Amino acid sequence: MQPKLLSYARVRLNSMDQAEEAIQETFRIACGKPEQLLESGNPPGWLMNTLKYVILDTMRQQESGRQLLSKYLLAMSTAITFTEDKISLDVLYENIADREEFTLIKEMAVDGRSHQEMAAARGISVDACKKRVQRAKETLKSKLKL
Repeated sequence: MQPKLLSYARVRLNSMDQAEEAIQETFRIACGKPEQLLESGNPPGWLMNTLKYVILDTMRQQESGRQLLSKYLLAMSTAITFTEDKISLDVLYENIADREEFTLIKEMAVDGRSHQEMAAARGISVDACKKRVQRAKETLKSKLKL
């Protein structure tokens, strides 16, 4: 099933790294619920449905990050007058939170990087990266008072 699941996830997520991460999460869930998988009557269908929910969750997380970043950028844009020069997001908004927090949210929401990619770049585990992203979102929400 892995090649079929990977192909489906790659098309839906438009990223091989995110697709691989979704497949790993799907099989992690399956290993945690072996009775449900085996008693389903259609284990391949059960895996596909689980993958669909994992993909939806991944897309929801990315959208949440994009919305959070957009809200902050909108709030900040009222306090800043712009010139005709284009200023990068990094320079313009680096003071919104701790630099690492901003970088994590930007990489996930704007650049579409997976937790796996961000973790590898930082030399940390995927779980640690997920926790850092969660804390970064919470910090930004508190600064925006959402």
